[in-house]
Amino acid sequence: MNIFPSIHHILMRVLPVFPFLLLTTSCVLGPNPDSPRMDLPGSIRGDAPPHGASFGDKSWRKVFTDSTLRTLIDRSLKNNPDLVAATYRIEQARAQANVARSQFFPQINGGADATTNYGSPNANQVPPGGNRRSESYNLSGFLSWELDLWGSIQRNNQAARARLLQAQYQRDGVQTLLIAAVASAYVDLKNLDERLAIVRRTVESRKISLDLVKSRKDGGVSSDIEVRQAESLLAQAQVLIPTTELGIATKENEIRALLGEYPGGITRGGSFDSLEKVTRISAGLPSSLIARRPDVAAADQNFQAATAQIGVAEALRFPTLSLTGRGGLMSAELHNLLEGRSGAFSFGPNLTGPLFDAGNRRARVEGAKAAAKTAMAEYDGAVKTAFREAADAIIFYQKTDQIISEQKRLVTAQSAAAQLSMERFKGGVTSYLEVLDSERNLFNSELNLADARADRMRAVVQAYRALGGGWK
Repeated sequence: MNIFPSIHHILMRVLPVFPFLLLTTSCVLGPNPDSPRMDLPGSIRGDAPPHGASFGDKSWRKVFTDSTLRTLIDRSLKNNPDLVAATYRIEQARAQANVARSQFFPQINGGADATTNYGSPNANQVPPGGNRRSESYNLSGFLSWELDLWGSIQRNNQAARARLLQAQYQRDGVQTLLIAAVASAYVDLKNLDERLAIVRRTVESRKISLDLVKSRKDGGVSSDIEVRQAESLLAQAQVLIPTTELGIATKENEIRALLGEYPGGITRGGSFDSLEKVTRISAGLPSSLIARRPDVAAADQNFQAATAQIGVAEALRFPTLSLTGRGGLMSAELHNLLEGRSGAFSFGPNLTGPLFDAGNRRARVEGAKAAAKTAMAEYDGAVKTAFREAADAIIFYQKTDQIISEQKRLVTAQSAAAQLSMERFKGGVTSYLEVLDSERNLFNSELNLADARADRMRAVVQAYRALGGGWK
């Protein structure tokens, strides 16, 4: 078999096209995709003077040091359905990027066929005295190569790469939200545990008070109304036990859902001393906030992808040039198919362009420009949302210290007042109504202190998420 002369002829036809290819592919339509430009404020409200370091730069393992919480977060990162889906969306985007990249290269396909024809003399398919039966055998290769005259393929590749980065940042954003959600839910659970402990302790205290009032009634010192008041006060606390237990079970199920698991209990860890001991949360430089927030980075890549699509749409308004070729072996008899004389090929350019489309391609360009403007508006919104959330989180964290401090003083004062009221009641100086009011105030202030301590922990979680932490 000698088919190398045919290949040589094909190459001699193709090679002169390359200089033309290099010249024609230098024209790229549409704006170059780049990150949007925005004027950022000099600092984030509530933050110290801007500097390079940020609380959001820390690894989540250095922020959440509680071993139980770490275990829960690890389980969520392995099994959470939303995070798993976001990871697969990256694979989808990567495959699409590979599809777009393949457009730079020629597409080569091969085929083989064997055909037997039986002609009809009445249809003049067979010459007089000819053979009605004929055979053909083909072994062929097909080449198609679109030249990127106007940069359409290049712009499509830029858009595909931006979509891939967008998917990666979106996955990072899901991870950031997931870590914050698990940590916040665990704080809520620990807060409910503390509230339940306060309620049970209060119930036991009020049982003692009720026994005291009953004994005083038996002695003729207290009245029936005071007994009823003590029973009412006890019932108010007792009803909170099943209510709080219901909240605990619901919160446990919520955490299990975040872990990608079925409903069930959650193992508790120690205290959140590490979160409570955080003394300073700083946002760092405003520009670094934009770089750390995965949702902002995803919005950036979305804008770049939309910008690149403008060039793709504009290129559709101009002709396309493709190089097509076919080469292979053709024979009427199978035994000589592989001979050199069976070689055949065809090669040439194919130029096609729009003549009339009723404004279709112009509308595509306008639609792409509108999509880019939409993406820019979404990026602007993402940036401003990031600054608002960061400012809110920092101020929230700063104020929790003051709230806890005041609430501790209130608990101390209410505890002293409740003790004094009970002593006055025992001494017959006052009625049980005064004891009832003071114990109710103490109970509420203890619950409020527990909530304030939990709010401080939530503030740490909120600030960490708002500043873009958790995905590195």
